[in-house]
Amino acid sequence: MESILQDIRYALRILRRSHGFTIVAVLALALGIGATTAIFSVVDAVILKPLPYRDPGQLVQLWMRFTNIGIPNDQNWVSAPEFMDLQQNNSFSQIAAIDDQSYNINISGAPERIEAAVVSASFFPLLGVQAQLGRVFLPEEGRAGHQQVVLLSDGLWRRRFGADRGVLGRKLVMNGQSREIVGVLPPGFQMPRDAEVWTPLVFAAADLAPDNRGSHGLRAIARIKPGLTFAQARADMAAVSSRIIEQNPTYPYKDYNFAVILVPLLEQQIGDIKMALWVMMGAVSLVLLIACGNVANLLLARASARQREIAVRQALGVGRWRLTRQLLTESVLLALAGGAAGLALAFGALRLLVAATATSFPRVAETHLDPGVLMFTLLVSLATGILFGLAPAFQAARHDTHDTLKEGGRGIVGGASQGLRSALVVGELALSLALLAGSGLLIRSFLRLQQVDAGFRADGVLTMRVSLPEQKYAKPEQTRAFYRELLDRVRQLPGVDAAGAANGLPLGGTGWSGTTTIDTQAVPEKDRSPETDQRPVTAGYFEAMGIPLVRGRYFDRRDIETAAPVAIVDETLARTYWPGEDAIGKRITQGDRESSAPWRVVVGVVRHVRYRTLESPSRVEFYWPYPQTDFALGSMSLAIHTGADPRMLANAVQKQVSALDPDQPVYRIRTMQELMAESVARRRLSMFLLAIFAGVALLLAAVGIYGVLSYTVTQRAHEMGIRMALGARGKNILWLVLGQSLWLTGAGLLIGLAGSLLLTRLLATLLFDVKASDPFTYLFVALFLAAVAQVASFLPAWRATTIDPVTALRQE
Repeated sequence: MESILQDIRYALRILRRSHGFTIVAVLALALGIGATTAIFSVVDAVILKPLPYRDPGQLVQLWMRFTNIGIPNDQNWVSAPEFMDLQQNNSFSQIAAIDDQSYNINISGAPERIEAAVVSASFFPLLGVQAQLGRVFLPEEGRAGHQQVVLLSDGLWRRRFGADRGVLGRKLVMNGQSREIVGVLPPGFQMPRDAEVWTPLVFAAADLAPDNRGSHGLRAIARIKPGLTFAQARADMAAVSSRIIEQNPTYPYKDYNFAVILVPLLEQQIGDIKMALWVMMGAVSLVLLIACGNVANLLLARASARQREIAVRQALGVGRWRLTRQLLTESVLLALAGGAAGLALAFGALRLLVAATATSFPRVAETHLDPGVLMFTLLVSLATGILFGLAPAFQAARHDTHDTLKEGGRGIVGGASQGLRSALVVGELALSLALLAGSGLLIRSFLRLQQVDAGFRADGVLTMRVSLPEQKYAKPEQTRAFYRELLDRVRQLPGVDAAGAANGLPLGGTGWSGTTTIDTQAVPEKDRSPETDQRPVTAGYFEAMGIPLVRGRYFDRRDIETAAPVAIVDETLARTYWPGEDAIGKRITQGDRESSAPWRVVVGVVRHVRYRTLESPSRVEFYWPYPQTDFALGSMSLAIHTGADPRMLANAVQKQVSALDPDQPVYRIRTMQELMAESVARRRLSMFLLAIFAGVALLLAAVGIYGVLSYTVTQRAHEMGIRMALGARGKNILWLVLGQSLWLTGAGLLIGLAGSLLLTRLLATLLFDVKASDPFTYLFVALFLAAVAQVASFLPAWRATTIDPVTALRQE
């Protein structure tokens, strides 16, 4: 123990005396360890930690599989009749349904729209969640006729009620209906993610009617019984699927390859960010390896300068193991110092990272430097210290003592040391190329995505959502009158070019789909009732959104509730179901062949709009005039176009809404460009982070090649002096050094290209319209890395040309 303490004290003296070397090494390690710690903190919080519920490994989400209806992964939500069917199973101890909702509230004269969840009474017992104040729902509160109650989130309770513990029993008016507050949920509870209030789910008779099987608006979660495996539950759901198909022969379950799909709840909540986070974790690990290579190179150079000191200690009887341990102690202390500095760096980086991903990544708000992360940083620091210190320590301890102590010895490290330094630089360049290639692919992918024709114009468009409570606007004529008057007022505002409304905007996460029957002979009869995106829109919507008209006309003031039913379809639907024909004058209707909905005459064809994501086309689209909606549709999104800054209109539009109804809030106020930016936020963040890591790696690799060539020039000064004395010119010496740089760079590029082709395959799911083997990207990054390497090599090479032959020869 005493000898170890002696090693530590001696190492501290050495590092303190060589403060320049120590600072450079600690900074390089801090970059690698800090970045690794920050990304691991996010990975730990989002992926590795279990969900904060009772026995989270037993929780699953249920999906209804319907193939060939244009939905992602063929996974649809659950209808109320299907939810009742799912109750008959042998694998779940509990099952619950969730319906996303939002409500208007008005507390102290301040109207606000809040996100909500309507959940079955089994929801909270299934998760094992209790209220921090009051209680959760009682079983009888999920039945019709019971008193209306509500639960508050901790955030809403503190924000609007001042954390008043006397809130229990008070009434909260939501959409004009009074509900009793019976509980406040614990801090951090986020399911669904944005919900601030929870109300009980009550099924009416119409919800459970057979003709409501197509209303897939519920999410279902379940808890697998103790002792059963996921595979057993999945087999049981296969039997349930078959039973649902057999018991409902009139519904097209069989045609759509129906099945009940189970997904672990953690996997469901993480979604598609899992791969992105692991890619980021791999990227920072490569940065850390490059930093280790740099520090190892520094230690090898330093070992050369300390050769005589090491030889003297060996001559005095210090064994090679003790000497190796001493040098490893120095490298571990360096790594621990780098780890401490990296933690400070990670703390700041983590705050920025959480702020940047708060709206894009689930669970990221739970990220912090907890004891587990601190232990990870400590282990990484120790492993790093051993990794970059082991080879230099053995190399230094292996020198021949007699040769080193001979008079005139110049302390030159042997060829093995120089070869190791060169190998480390080649490795750094190869790893840098892999990071640059990955970054380049993501950048090209993002640029391709930005060039996608989304079918609308985003510039100058302000959007916002208005939801009229059905208790106050129960009749269709009331909602029609409100939006007609509101849009007339908005169109008269200074700077407004066009204004309209739709039930859902592109990339806004709203809207609906349904079965549509098309009057056509061009496709088989069984294919004439596809699932389409259905959108009631007002006059002015297409003009405000800049959706081009292909044929016919837009909706206008003549398309009122008493006029002939009309429709507009997108060019994809027209081309698919009336190929080679003019779609104008054709007929289309909502529902299947037995539907009582009226046939609508197509009066216009517009461009296809990517409503869901920019990455892929939406389903075929069918629009009808909002005034011809036969029910009270109160939730609509406004789209307002102006030639000025659209944000400047927000207050004026809100005032017009308040003038019509002082209790009516306006929410989700965004420009269309902001909506587009939010839709690609994950891709942008992945691209940005990988570009930063690639930049750090490139800088470290450039420093590495500069260090190796500087060391080479210093050690070969005598040789170069002889060459110049024999007539070599400056350019010959310059190319001698640059030739070594070219050799190192070429080797690094070859190894890096081979490794990159394997590693970048992991990026395939993150790319859009770019192949993981894209030759243009690899050629560009290879040339860029080569150019940077040559720039880093030029200064040592130029310095070699300034060597004085007389001075160099006198050193012998």
